[in-house]
Amino acid sequence: MTASSNLTDQQLVFLDPFLLDRGRINLGMSLKELAKAADVDYRTVRDIYREGGVLPSKALDLAKQLGCKVVDLLAPRDPRYLALSPNGPNHGLAEWETERFLEQGRLAPNGLYYIVSCMHHRHTTGRRGRGKYYHLGWMRSGALEEMQHKLSRHSEVCCRVKSHRHVAMNLTSTPINTKDGWWVVDEWTGEKTVADVVQTGPFPAERVPALLHDIATGLAALHEADVIMRELAPSRVLLADDDGHAVLTDFELAKLLDGVPSVSEDWPEDPFRAPELDGAPATVSSDLFSLGRLAATIITGTVPILGQESAAFAQSKMPKRLQKLMTQCVAPFPKDRLSELPPLHKELARWAER
Repeated sequence: MTASSNLTDQQLVFLDPFLLDRGRINLGMSLKELAKAADVDYRTVRDIYREGGVLPSKALDLAKQLGCKVVDLLAPRDPRYLALSPNGPNHGLAEWETERFLEQGRLAPNGLYYIVSCMHHRHTTGRRGRGKYYHLGWMRSGALEEMQHKLSRHSEVCCRVKSHRHVAMNLTSTPINTKDGWWVVDEWTGEKTVADVVQTGPFPAERVPALLHDIATGLAALHEADVIMRELAPSRVLLADDDGHAVLTDFELAKLLDGVPSVSEDWPEDPFRAPELDGAPATVSSDLFSLGRLAATIITGTVPILGQESAAFAQSKMPKRLQKLMTQCVAPFPKDRLSELPPLHKELARWAER
């Protein structure tokens, strides 16, 4: 079946809201203006942002208005994306092939838009990888060179830490031949994240001590390598398929403490990010704030209101000394916060060993 026939039958077409936004912004149009100019019902366009599909004829009308082809706007959830999209992840990577997508595209605060997928090695049976494809086709010419330090930040962090049970192991980091995209592939750990588990409620109580100790152990490895994660959150903690141990990943926004330029100056609100990161230097205590917020979320299954984390710590029945240290972690001002990880790490180890 040809590409054209795939896009002209009555099967719904799923478009990527991010790429749709890039196109209309470049034309200086609002979403309503785009819908009107393309003669597409505004409610239909809004459905795209709710992961809904549109008829091929409407997708074609929108693409024509944006001056591109429908395949240029396909979302990863569209079944034709892998085969047809000129910017799709299977274009330009010789060793690895995408099997399926684990989530929709994600726009990071550093301006990078990437898609996470499950992959398999083309030449080694049974070898799998967690791939991230950074979509650069929408950027202006020359952006790749300017953004290379951002594109390689995750892999550089992994390289500094080297092999560690609780930190992602990077296998490759490279641009595709057309320079319209960049690939980062890590060793496969597992599909589920802590975020996936807490969506349905609290983490199983009997697993909380070991999980928090795993996360703290991964943070310790980063800090020993002079790296501040800055973005510790449930979606950045993978759970291993074999025994459920935690693995930290997605270091695109990590801070390297040896003078390397920052990858972002724009920090949108995030319930797990330390408040001082909106202007002040990142420190170990910034990661400890995130760890405390993450711990409270794991225990309760919901993101607590700032200042109410201590109730979650008490609910978990963690030892009193550990509760006190955890509460110090989430102090709003860095001067009042726990400033080093080892005391907390030591208490978490004791709790996990009980």
